[in-house]
Amino acid sequence: MTLPTRHYHDLAHALMVAESNDPLEAVIGLFHDIVQADVDGGLPPGCKHYLAGLVSSNARDEFTLLDSVDAMCDPVFDVVKRCFGFSDTQTLSPFAGKNEFLSALIACKALSDLLDVEHLAAITLGIEATVPFRKEPHLMVASYITALGDIGRRHQIRINESDMRSHIRRAIRIANRDVRSFGEYDLVTFFQDTWNLMYESSIELRSSGSMQLMRYRQTLQKMTRFLSSLTAPMIFKEYDGEPILSDHRHRLNLTTQNLALIADVMHAKLLAIALIEAVDGLGRGAFVPAHLKAQSTADASARFMTAQDVLATGSSASVEFGIRQSPLSHQLSRTLPRNDIRAHVNKIDLAVPVSNDLIKQFPTGIRSRACELARVMLI
Repeated sequence: MTLPTRHYHDLAHALMVAESNDPLEAVIGLFHDIVQADVDGGLPPGCKHYLAGLVSSNARDEFTLLDSVDAMCDPVFDVVKRCFGFSDTQTLSPFAGKNEFLSALIACKALSDLLDVEHLAAITLGIEATVPFRKEPHLMVASYITALGDIGRRHQIRINESDMRSHIRRAIRIANRDVRSFGEYDLVTFFQDTWNLMYESSIELRSSGSMQLMRYRQTLQKMTRFLSSLTAPMIFKEYDGEPILSDHRHRLNLTTQNLALIADVMHAKLLAIALIEAVDGLGRGAFVPAHLKAQSTADASARFMTAQDVLATGSSASVEFGIRQSPLSHQLSRTLPRNDIRAHVNKIDLAVPVSNDLIKQFPTGIRSRACELARVMLI
């Protein structure tokens, strides 16, 4: 988890999720992001033997569950599949639990000599719960109850109702802690997490080499669309008093505010980089983003009320990139209404270079700043 490709799902994140007096919860936190196959270029060192005979993979890091006689007789494999609701020959999707499933299977195989079936199921549910941003989060608890019942019957153990509820509450705690920055006042961490996740999800950004400005704009555009699609109930869950209902409602309200604020920030950032791309006009200009990356040093206790407040922390920078480098996006947020910024962004075609016609629609001050930044940034 200390590989240079890890920007978000790193050791510090795992230790944060593992911070608990509940030993099972701590183990879940430590294991839940062990596998990030697309980011790391495969499985972690020393883990392939845990999957031997159970999961096959190809050169494209596509993983498929096996239904051999040995695989079908493996009790640990059965537990993990049932907790995830996966079929016997399923090909794992990177958008529907691939990394979480492989992390859970490795965790349970590694711990199978130490823990019984019920507690292996509890660990698996905790890791499954970290599959984020579900479109139907209300189905999660029902699927867990069904899985625990099936596991009890198949493995001839009795998991009573009280223990079931305890295991599900633990999974909810883990899931909420995994994404906690969405619902906190510390917006600096929230914005930095967003940037780190974008870094980790982009091959070009991870490579630390030069990157076409168009490709960076596309990455930023996809992240902006993704964040705009989220709602607070997709991020935070509640079950059986975990968390306390009043705390849950407060966190949902704060998350809704944070999502609206980061949407404004990301739209301003996207329009700024699109204007710089428009100076080039052909989409061929490149820059070296790794040289511009910087951790935020803003006051974590600051209360940002608008996108302009956030972007002001980077308004004096000489380049336009992260939250701490926002000279043009700050100028845009200060000059244009948010609806105008979004209207411009909504007209940008993801697939083609931004035309020079875009920049002609803006006042002289904004055009001059975009040209100045293009001269500094592009190579």
